[in-house]
Amino acid sequence: MVSYQELHEADFSGVTETAEAWAAMAKALEGLDERVGRDLTNTPQRAGWQGGAADEAGRTLQTVDSDFTQAADVARALAAIIKDAAEDFTAARRDLDAALHDAIDQKLTVAADGHVSWPPMSSEGHNDPDYQDILRKYQADMGGRADVLSARLTRAVDRATAADQRATVALQGDVGTSTTSFNPHPYGGGDAADAKRATDLLSRTGTLSDEERRRLENLMAANAGSKEFATTLLNGLRAGDVTGPDALLLYAQRYGELSHGKQDAKDYQDIYGNLSQVLATATKDGGMGREWQDALLKAARRPDASAAGYSGKYAVLTELMGARGDYDKAFLEKVGNDLVDFERTSKHKGPDLWGPLYDQAAGGPGDPMGGLLRAMSRNPEASKEFLDPAANKNLDYLLKERSWPRGLESAMPGSVLAGGSHAAFGDALEAAATGRDPHGNQPPVRPHDRAMVQIMDTAITTLGGDKAGSENGLPASLRRPLANMIGDYAADTHDLLSKDLPGPSRPEGLTAGREQLLRVIRGTAEDPEAFAVIHLAETREIARRMDEFGPGNFTPDVTGRPNPKFAGFVDESSKALGALDAVRADTILDHKADAQFKNNWQAKMDYHIYGTAANVLKMSLFRIPETADWFPLGDIAQRLVDVGTSDWANRANAELDAKAQGEVSTNYTAGELQMMSMLQEKARLSLVSEEDIAAPGSVTKQLADSAGVHYRSSIDRAYHNALGNP
Repeated sequence: MVSYQELHEADFSGVTETAEAWAAMAKALEGLDERVGRDLTNTPQRAGWQGGAADEAGRTLQTVDSDFTQAADVARALAAIIKDAAEDFTAARRDLDAALHDAIDQKLTVAADGHVSWPPMSSEGHNDPDYQDILRKYQADMGGRADVLSARLTRAVDRATAADQRATVALQGDVGTSTTSFNPHPYGGGDAADAKRATDLLSRTGTLSDEERRRLENLMAANAGSKEFATTLLNGLRAGDVTGPDALLLYAQRYGELSHGKQDAKDYQDIYGNLSQVLATATKDGGMGREWQDALLKAARRPDASAAGYSGKYAVLTELMGARGDYDKAFLEKVGNDLVDFERTSKHKGPDLWGPLYDQAAGGPGDPMGGLLRAMSRNPEASKEFLDPAANKNLDYLLKERSWPRGLESAMPGSVLAGGSHAAFGDALEAAATGRDPHGNQPPVRPHDRAMVQIMDTAITTLGGDKAGSENGLPASLRRPLANMIGDYAADTHDLLSKDLPGPSRPEGLTAGREQLLRVIRGTAEDPEAFAVIHLAETREIARRMDEFGPGNFTPDVTGRPNPKFAGFVDESSKALGALDAVRADTILDHKADAQFKNNWQAKMDYHIYGTAANVLKMSLFRIPETADWFPLGDIAQRLVDVGTSDWANRANAELDAKAQGEVSTNYTAGELQMMSMLQEKARLSLVSEEDIAAPGSVTKQLADSAGVHYRSSIDRAYHNALGNP
């Protein structure tokens, strides 16, 4: 293994010189080979030498001639391998040097063993009351920088180590093990040669030794992103008499099984994941050609050899795609449209079409839609085009028509649901509507384009339905993705919840109705963390808008009334919070006899509010980045969020055991308290005195009184009209 110090101090000129020397040796051997043929082999024949001795001499000379030919081939191969190694070492060193250069700019120090440290913060101002907070921030900032730099150094060292291992194995393989003859078939260097080595190792499947398995891992990991490697490997696959796409599916199935086996599963998962990337690389930009791709889809549709004739091979293909690969839009859409077409037009459906594995709990590897949609979710543009209602009927089919696996989602733990096909659909839907990979940490996409908005709109109107009654039936796998989507559209959903809109939430915005949106939110609320995402998004949207109003809005006009625009905003925000509290009330009352549900709700909401509300780490904990109109807030807006969510949580916890009798507006008032707290804190930050805030008839008091009326009206209306409660 290459160490940091070795890579830092190494002189690779000797490796390059060795490669050049072997290349020169190959040329010299080629010259000797020509002389053997010209001066030795042909001379006796031209002289007319005949008889047994002549025949034996001819055979010996031919062997010598062949030896020189093979020796030249081996020398060329070794030169190419060493040249590749030199280039890889140089690239690794370049990465290391770039990281070390950046370390200087970031005031980080790298020790001889690669350990990263930073200087202590100046003690100046250590008596300042905020010094400890500043010190903690400094340590956190420098520690974060050090972690990033350490990871870069490690990647550079790992790259050099992998290059060293590949070169070692390649040199040993091409020299061969014989002590009396040269290797007649050396692979040489380059991506194509590595692909041939990998193909040979892949063909041994479960019989690989530990060393061979590590060699295959290394080859695949290092080259899976190379077009030459990927296409050479796929074109070279053979399993007995089976070649081409059929051979790929055979190997994908076998290595998929090994990756879930009891022995060396982690190693095989890496190989399987890299095989997925190989397919992704080879098919980018139309690679492998249309004929090969069509043959792949034909092979995927072909029934297996079972008596029932299930089409299990399609799941083999899509599971491979979903494993890891970064597939381009064209290939994903080609496979996706073919799969939907095949499924919709088949006379058999579900397990009758795909086999008994289809109905595993939450949809296991037997549902080919799962792997496809996992791959789709990593490419938001592909997800968007695949689900665009204006371009095709795929979204309509997946939301309305398709019979998803009949696993009991409500009884499945989250770890099982996350691996199912319905969860993969949720991720792809989120990617399509938001423009971000749900598993990544990209910045928000603004503005949402036409297709994104239509996908979001279709999801809400379809799942929200035309009337109350089915809002509790939202599949568990879709709760979090839909919550993330609603959070990402906070500017639109705030308007839908707070206003009686006659049309879209804004030009080119959502057309879904308030009640449809509330029914979808009610479906997500079975998962308290999903509801937390929506509630926090709405709170941030209110804080962001409130921050736009200046201190002058707490000064009454000539009639003693508040600014009408600010007053209207406060009333509308109260209506939005009232609508969300109606969802919370309906959820709690539906589970009023379930103590475990209420305890779980409180624990997760407390964690959401107290553990994460004031820290941007909350975004990674909720599997969403700083998005959802989740642009970073200013200090004032963030303060409003912290105050509002804390007071809301305290009241919400106290209301968990609220009685079912009476209007919900008398039993559930957390949102009203939240609005009051945010309004009062905004007044304080606007330098309004505590006396003026509490004084009867003050602007703050007038705003709070009006907000309470709108809150109570909204919570009752949503609870009865949108959610269908008597």
